[in-house]
Amino acid sequence: MTEASVVHVFLSRGRFSLQEDIRDYIDQRWSENGDAEPSAFMGEAGITEFSPMCIEVIRAQDMGHPAPVPPAVLLREASYADQWLSQVESAELADAAICVFAPNIVTNPHGTSLRYLGQFAIRG
Repeated sequence: MTEASVVHVFLSRGRFSLQEDIRDYIDQRWSENGDAEPSAFMGEAGITEFSPMCIEVIRAQDMGHPAPVPPAVLLREASYADQWLSQVESAELADAAICVFAPNIVTNPHGTSLRYLGQFAIRG
């Protein structure tokens, strides 16, 4: 699989109570000089070729689920889910997910403080 044909999926439970919390973890920042500063997530996952429009955040609460749900429920509205969700074998409950698509390149997916669910093939 080339990086252009996969989605990397990360799960969380109980870590991000607000949308702002997860955005603070994911979003790149800018220094006073205008230099890009990688987010905690970018550093942990080793993300290069950063494109914020190709990272999806999914929260169970935003979908009307007040409690954690299995990935099959949490991820069903993710981009291209019809192509890859059936490959997910985990039933681990989660209340948030991060899906990373190309052109983002994930070089250290197991280095995050989140549960790395895996990479799944897509036909983007």
